[in-house]
Amino acid sequence: MRCQYPHVQQLNGQFLNEWFFSNDGTRWRADVPPGSSPGGPPGPMWGDGTAGLNDLGPDTTEYQKYYTLKTANKEQPWDDLVTVCDVLNNTPLDQLEEVIPDYLDLDRTLWFLASEILFTDDDSYVYKGKMDYYLYWDPETGRITPLEFDGNSPMASNKVNWSPFYNANKVNYPLLNRLLAVPTIRQRYLAHFRTLLEDSFDPAIVHPLIDQYAAFIDTEVQSDPKKLYTYANFQSETNVLKTFFTNRYNILKSNNEIAQPTPTIHQVSLLSEEGEWKAPLADEEAVIRTEVTSTNGISSVKAYWSDQLTGNFSMVELFDDGQHQDGAAQDGWFGNVLPGMTAGSWVRFYIEAAADNPARSVSYSPAGAEHDVYLYQVQARLADNPELVINELMASNDMTAMDEAGEYEDWIELYNKGTVELDISGYYLSDKADNLTKWVFPDNTVIPADGYLIVWADENGSEGPLHANFKLSAGGETVYLSNPDLELVDEVVFGQQETDMGYARIPNGTGDFVIQEPTFAANNEGPSAVDPNQPTPVSWQFLPVPAHDRLYLRGTTDEAITIRSVTGQLMWSSPGEGLQSIDTGSWPGGVYIAQSGPAVQRLVIQH
Repeated sequence: MRCQYPHVQQLNGQFLNEWFFSNDGTRWRADVPPGSSPGGPPGPMWGDGTAGLNDLGPDTTEYQKYYTLKTANKEQPWDDLVTVCDVLNNTPLDQLEEVIPDYLDLDRTLWFLASEILFTDDDSYVYKGKMDYYLYWDPETGRITPLEFDGNSPMASNKVNWSPFYNANKVNYPLLNRLLAVPTIRQRYLAHFRTLLEDSFDPAIVHPLIDQYAAFIDTEVQSDPKKLYTYANFQSETNVLKTFFTNRYNILKSNNEIAQPTPTIHQVSLLSEEGEWKAPLADEEAVIRTEVTSTNGISSVKAYWSDQLTGNFSMVELFDDGQHQDGAAQDGWFGNVLPGMTAGSWVRFYIEAAADNPARSVSYSPAGAEHDVYLYQVQARLADNPELVINELMASNDMTAMDEAGEYEDWIELYNKGTVELDISGYYLSDKADNLTKWVFPDNTVIPADGYLIVWADENGSEGPLHANFKLSAGGETVYLSNPDLELVDEVVFGQQETDMGYARIPNGTGDFVIQEPTFAANNEGPSAVDPNQPTPVSWQFLPVPAHDRLYLRGTTDEAITIRSVTGQLMWSSPGEGLQSIDTGSWPGGVYIAQSGPAVQRLVIQH
């Protein structure tokens, strides 16, 4: 028996995670479901449109005859397929470009079609009008994207004359017939086609690659005992393949629409108050400039932008009139501003330039837009002279400190290095630069002067008000502290951490971070944290730990002793002399901090 060993990537959840933001959407194969009953509807024919995104009416059961549902994580997943087919086929052409991007990833679809036609894939949407392609409904954008599948029979010599618009005149191929009938969509498609043609078919690029790959596998092919073709076939077919690329490249380059001159985008610049290609601060406008030339004039230059990492773009026109941050009028530089955006926002943008010819031929920068784009992240403004700092953290707590539930969780210590107490209600902690408001401090969160506050990073808000909705990574990450105006109060970037070791500022409150023995809710230059069930190395101590309805103070100190909740509320204070008994029966269960001067003891009240 002769065997083939294909090397392919499955269109499964792993594939979707690689190319989308999740794999939580709906996936179909455009093909008749397996096991269809013999008495069912007649099987579809190539090009009949039954699984080609044609409108089969509002009844979802009609689509279930011709598409196989692979995965779904929502109720009524078929409704999304019905909707995109309805919009694609029934929206007036003069409205289609405005409407369809909310339901279909238009740009990815055009790259999909250009790839199939350029490589003459005769086992595909563009050849069969159905079958052997997938569809994915993306929950992050609410749009459907066609996906290449089973591309195992392209680049056949008898297909070398395929037009860039192969089958676009057939109504049963609506992705071709409908989309490419819209002039501006057609020009976007042609721009992507030209990019693929130059990158993947230019003989000067492709022929050396063919030789390289042939040499790489030559020995294996020659010695393969089960090869389907002779070694002589292998040697001759490399030349056949080169001939195909040469002929296809020359044929397409001579196509009238492909050959239309397009503008050249020479340079693109992002300008902010911080400098060229320096990300703007929150709420600061950013300037986009680009230099464009064209042999047949310039009709328009546009920037497409989005403050989301996925989904549709907005458009702003760029001008060369000296009035839009573009420099001098008519100097070949086009410009305009993007609005100010919130701190942490990721901003994508790309440039489109259209020629002043009848077709309005376009080019893009980057040429791979919309999947290849310029990207920057809006930076948070810094708070003025903050007295509050992230002072210590522990990203791998195995036995250092327990929370109210008796669990060893990650923790973050804040320190008020000022001389007055701070109410930090409405401040934020986050481990994501693009989501600085991830966790907000509750009302009445107060840190006394020269005081400390512990936040548990355990994703378990049910255990108390100071339990954040994120955890720390022992492998390293960044923690951000922001005020209600989203000004950055402090941030800590840390690398690999050690279990039960603190990552702390030395000197306390002001210095650089070092890995050292932890000093939970205490001065980082003081004694290390101790097991709360063991005597503390000071002249005073509260017992028992944990306590229920009563605490006892043993020992003396020259300074006052205070007990505060982890939110900073003063629960008890005393000059600190002699044995004292404290009624804690009315105190909420949880963690409390006892402090006298630099000495600190962590208390736990359980009822």
